[in-house]
Amino acid sequence: MEKIITNNDLKKISLGILVAAPLFFLLGYFVRGCSSVNRQAKVTYSGSFTEGTLVSLNSKNVILQDPDFSIPLETVEKIEFLEDAQSLNPNQVPLSDAEKSFVGTYKVQIGIHKGILSIFPRKTGGIGATLRFTNWGKGSNEILTGIRVTGKSIRFVRSCAGARCSEIGSNVPFTQTYTGDLDGKKIQGAYQGTNSSGRWLAER
Repeated sequence: MEKIITNNDLKKISLGILVAAPLFFLLGYFVRGCSSVNRQAKVTYSGSFTEGTLVSLNSKNVILQDPDFSIPLETVEKIEFLEDAQSLNPNQVPLSDAEKSFVGTYKVQIGIHKGILSIFPRKTGGIGATLRFTNWGKGSNEILTGIRVTGKSIRFVRSCAGARCSEIGSNVPFTQTYTGDLDGKKIQGAYQGTNSSGRWLAER
């Protein structure tokens, strides 16, 4: 589940104004020790957004890595912490060595479209994955399904139906099956689905 901090909350926290309410207790928990956050996050600011590893947060700036980016705090509308490998205790998630080798955040190129692929341990076991595009649809996180890892190969399904299609910015329902092979920090492969097919590349 995504954890969201709004700009007003950030300002209150940065000024040290914490009131005795459950919401602000949680906000204090999320930003405690923000000099070393190291969490995958989506930051919405000035009507736009970007995603990367949030490494620090202070009264003036939000600092991201992968990509390296500094965002003035006064322009930030919200921060969404995303579930990923850093947000979970790997000792509590039984992963095979093959699954562990895929865990991480990747910059992905699928045809002409660019985005972010996140592969992370699930609390219930195994790995989960999300994909979001930076130049297609609404830039929403899409939950990938049917994830299967065999050796250095991975397979997963990207799809939408009904209201979920409009939520991500697709005019029609679709199903796409992706396969790829891991080589160092890269995954390369092919996809095929509803009226579409091509190659894809992901790099950590």
